[in-house]
Amino acid sequence: MSQDSRLVIKSGNVFDSIEGKLKENLTIVSKHREIVWVGDEGSFEKEENDKIIDATGKTVLPGMVECHVHLSGVGDSQYEREMLRTKRDMYNFMALDNAQKHLVSGFTCVRDAGCYKGIVSSLKRVLNNGLFAGPRLVGAETGIWQWGNQETIGPQALIDFDREISVVTAGVDNVKYAVRDQKKLGADYIKTATTGGVLHGMESKVSMVLWTDEELAAMREEAHRLGMHVGCHAHGDDGIQAAVRAGIDTIEHGSFMSEETAKMMVEKGTYVIPTRLAIVCLASSSVHKQMPPEVQKKIMECYNQARESHRMALEKGVKIAIGTDAATPGNFHGCTGLEVKLMVDDIGMTPVQAMQAATIEGARAIWLDDKIGSIEKGKLADIVISDKNPLENIDVVVDPKNFSHVIKDGKIMVERGNITYFSPIQKIKLD
Repeated sequence: MSQDSRLVIKSGNVFDSIEGKLKENLTIVSKHREIVWVGDEGSFEKEENDKIIDATGKTVLPGMVECHVHLSGVGDSQYEREMLRTKRDMYNFMALDNAQKHLVSGFTCVRDAGCYKGIVSSLKRVLNNGLFAGPRLVGAETGIWQWGNQETIGPQALIDFDREISVVTAGVDNVKYAVRDQKKLGADYIKTATTGGVLHGMESKVSMVLWTDEELAAMREEAHRLGMHVGCHAHGDDGIQAAVRAGIDTIEHGSFMSEETAKMMVEKGTYVIPTRLAIVCLASSSVHKQMPPEVQKKIMECYNQARESHRMALEKGVKIAIGTDAATPGNFHGCTGLEVKLMVDDIGMTPVQAMQAATIEGARAIWLDDKIGSIEKGKLADIVISDKNPLENIDVVVDPKNFSHVIKDGKIMVERGNITYFSPIQKIKLD
């Protein structure tokens, strides 16, 4: 396709992610990255250089949004060993490979939830300039942590500090400075944590609250002032409540959420990103048996309670977006379709709700709904064409081979699970 030609997706059944309906026999026209026309086939006027995809009988979806991954990890069950034996420079290539796996699986936008310093901001520039096929990236750079979080405890802490994955601070003024510093490094949003995690021993408690209300409020206020949202790792209910009180935008995990907290989240409009796949992978026998006994106990407590918490959150009307926490043990990149399926099978969503969570709700959660998440005139042409209808059978999104085309910025990047986009060769003109 030339720079000025249009991409036309003709006669497809288009998923309206805002209304939650399938609209039949529509044609979509994109040019210069944007959708410029959506309408009935009979009203479409062909131009000479149009690139036309016949989508008759196919389901046309907005590009899906993955809200929680770690692009510099691979999902090794012995992840600390993997971190120690991998040279830092290798992570740049691993991040590109992982990002492309998400694109192939139909996720045209990926939010990284913490990576080694500079990796995501550099990769973002590479992909935005069209040097490689890859999804739209939203990155948190290193994140901002408080002592007691899993990033500051055990062997991982030594690795993290050496490779600059963590910024640890305390106090209102220091928190504000840390937010500004993350912005300077290229962060699109701020990642933090109010509780400990599942993957470490009892010293990293999921019940603890790591920040004061004043510190959290300062973080949110400074981030919002600079045009960034805030995502907060929180398992325990007290930590979730602290984040919600402070006006944090997304809760990552939300495993032990109470009904009172769910009500607060509905009132505030706070999103939860359940990362159900992460805990399902941790609880699988092949991964679980490799964990220390105290971690095994925490995993099973979280596995059992998180499902009930997320079912309750759905019933109460808490906003939900899709994210996997890919790169946790056994949890590989490019498998986010399984998370969408788990929203139906485990949490109780309808397929329509799950597809909305994977599209428009994900875009809203990360403040990009003016650009992506739905197929509308003026939005970026991030589109997935599926042979089958996931609104009838959610299993469709698990297998990328069901997608005939994955399109980002109006460019065909993937066909039948294979990357077909490569940066154009610049022609040399000799006098």
